[in-house]
Amino acid sequence: MSVSPLALLHEWTSRTDGAPLSEFLLVGTEIDLPALEADVVPAARELGAWVTVLGASAEGAEPAAVQRPDHTCALIERVVPDPLPELALLVGEEHVAAAFGAGAPGTANRSWTVLRGGPDGVPWALAELGVWLRRCSEAITLPSALAERLTELAERLEDLLLTSPVETEARVVHNLDAPLLSQLPEGPVAELTLHAPLRGYDPQALSALTDRLTPARVTLGVPGSWPEEDRGEAVHALAEAGVEATARPVAEGFPTHGGLLEWTSNDQNTALTCGANLTALTRTATTRTNLELGLILPTTVSPEPTVSPEPADLATSSAAEEDGYLSQIAGELEASGWSLEYDAGIHRVHGTFTNPVPVAAQVAELLEKHVDTVYVHAEGPKGWALIVWSRPMLLLASAPRGSAWRLYRVDPPATPSSRLGGGEGLSRVGLLRTSAPLHRVPHRDVLAHLETLGTDHISLLEQAGHLNKPL
Repeated sequence: MSVSPLALLHEWTSRTDGAPLSEFLLVGTEIDLPALEADVVPAARELGAWVTVLGASAEGAEPAAVQRPDHTCALIERVVPDPLPELALLVGEEHVAAAFGAGAPGTANRSWTVLRGGPDGVPWALAELGVWLRRCSEAITLPSALAERLTELAERLEDLLLTSPVETEARVVHNLDAPLLSQLPEGPVAELTLHAPLRGYDPQALSALTDRLTPARVTLGVPGSWPEEDRGEAVHALAEAGVEATARPVAEGFPTHGGLLEWTSNDQNTALTCGANLTALTRTATTRTNLELGLILPTTVSPEPTVSPEPADLATSSAAEEDGYLSQIAGELEASGWSLEYDAGIHRVHGTFTNPVPVAAQVAELLEKHVDTVYVHAEGPKGWALIVWSRPMLLLASAPRGSAWRLYRVDPPATPSSRLGGGEGLSRVGLLRTSAPLHRVPHRDVLAHLETLGTDHISLLEQAGHLNKPL
């Protein structure tokens, strides 16, 4: 799941039916303290949480620690480039969310993989996270107050876990006792997928990784927006490190970051989310090395863009496709005074229209022949609408008009425009489920549909830019 720590805080009350948040922990090497104090910490405190932050000081700077009545913060000495993993942990009386990342905590544009628990079950894998919280002071020097806070957090997590533990395929792994690499399965696997950008291509770490998994092929997942020369440089760097790989653009909107490793075996795809420095995979934690933490989960295969030409043709084809259908459709919309752009997996439409729903429906219909799953966000001066269209299912979110999630089935000869393009009201023909209001968790049917598309309602609202705006 691609979601920021701030988004996790914003969604807490909707996922827990208003239950208070007891603890909020944020760990990471690169922490933007001003942004944290301005956005993340106030959001956590508003929910009633004690805030604990563990980061690393700037290179050459002294360690620092701050303790307040509801806030503990410590910056450890940066003895290596990336001494800490990325973790956001939210703990309440009955619910828990642990987000494992590979970026800068506190920023909104990084990818995190989330493991959740609640009254219906808490994944037993979180027991190992409790172990890590208790023992990480063995590997890094921590102020006593922060070490005590982490122990208290471990106790809260363990108490919650014992209320309703469930076995899942998730595994929390760390390098306190052994390198992460030793906790991966032994190959052979059909495919190993690395994700760019990686922070360095360490030949020894890559060799150890490929020796462990013995993949039949290695793929480098690159952002679909990367130009051909950047893809070529990344593949060349891997080759110089001893790994022959083929670049494969990953569909826009799918998390792309160096801390995501995927492998495919027996038609099962599994992913490890951890730090983006692969060197740490082969090291056991000490006071002079990286402290690692990761999550292993079965996943769906990283989606490819709709058009997947041979590598030699990628630059030409991508440019032709973008300049082709986007410019053509943008030209058609311009006559109506609307503008169209493509950004982060979403086609965005702007104009002076008063009702964005039929506009989004019209654009979704125009894009259908070019994109498998269409994401359209239309925004005018009086409201916005978001449509996710993957025939025959159409999901609509709009505000302030009809502030709800609406799931439709649109069978031929009906189209998005014929279903949603007429009149001022929202059609009930083909309507399978209405779930309101938008800031609450949608009905399970809506959640299940989004899961088949590899996304969720929070990610959609965040991508559309409305997660932090009144709905």
